[in-house]
Amino acid sequence: MKPTVLLLFVLLLMIALVMNTSNARADDLEEFKAAVKRYNDSLVHWDVGIIADIEAEAFGFTFRYEYITNNKVIDKDLWKKQLKELLSQYEYYDFTFVTSQAEVIGKTGIACGNYKISRKHKEYPWVSAKKRWSSTWVKTNGQWKLVFYHFELVEAWR
Repeated sequence: MKPTVLLLFVLLLMIALVMNTSNARADDLEEFKAAVKRYNDSLVHWDVGIIADIEAEAFGFTFRYEYITNNKVIDKDLWKKQLKELLSQYEYYDFTFVTSQAEVIGKTGIACGNYKISRKHKEYPWVSAKKRWSSTWVKTNGQWKLVFYHFELVEAWR
């Protein structure tokens, strides 16, 4: 009789752990998707304040080492200024996310997808491109923090 009770207890414990893990993962996934959407929306609308705040903890956004120390942007205001200067070079800029996927594994979030971008630089011809992107995030102190962002060209045309 005792082994049956022990087996029942172990099964109930396993079910409880699975249910708690599923709920936590579902909540984490929804929070993660919201964080990715907030960042993606800031790119679409060129909200330099939100972009710089999210990217300030991340690595992979600039080739200029004076902004980076220990894989972090050290001066948000300087980073915002550079982003504003970059955007001011364009007469037209349209950014549309075509696909987006997100998954959470433990405290790490991975997002990826495709986007279309059209732009007209003040000194160069109009360009459109399809690109794919991916980003890695980590949940720290209850918040999703962007760690790395990567994009690459799929197709371009003028």
